[in-house]
Amino acid sequence: MGCSQAKIEPEALTPDDARIIRETWKMVGREAYGEYGQRLMLRIFQKCPDIKSLWQNSRVMNNANPATTTAVASGDDTDAPNTANRWKMDLRNHGSKFFNSLDDLISVVDKPEELFKMLNDIGIRHKSYEVKSEHIQAIVDGLNHTMEFGLRDKWTDNRQKSFGRLINIIVARTNRALTANEK
Repeated sequence: MGCSQAKIEPEALTPDDARIIRETWKMVGREAYGEYGQRLMLRIFQKCPDIKSLWQNSRVMNNANPATTTAVASGDDTDAPNTANRWKMDLRNHGSKFFNSLDDLISVVDKPEELFKMLNDIGIRHKSYEVKSEHIQAIVDGLNHTMEFGLRDKWTDNRQKSFGRLINIIVARTNRALTANEK
């Protein structure tokens, strides 16, 4: 079963949204990016399993060790040396990169032109990995789940709504870059 694609229209962020997003983001803290990122990636894989194979194939293409490439490429990396540990580290590292990118986006949340340029660049980069629009949609649930888990009772309706508006913009603008030049 693949991802379902919901139509999301971007909303403008208010100055209050920007303030709430920044205050909330400080609660996460850089030291949690790996943990939050790993949780996010696992949630995305759970909700949209086809992304896992896409992500693994990308990982295989960048893998310098030919002894593990065949096993990983076939989806069965149980016999590859240290693959379980490498998989966990790769997952955590990629999730941490996501949270670092989100940190960069939040730093310009009140500068739409910079924000949109960054999102366009992210979309172009992910297009080369064969990421599709429906894959980007998977971050909506994943990020909400991760933030709710991590912040618990501090993940209030106001925080969720402000982040939701930011995520809508991220999804819409990234998708524009992914679908550019498509017929």
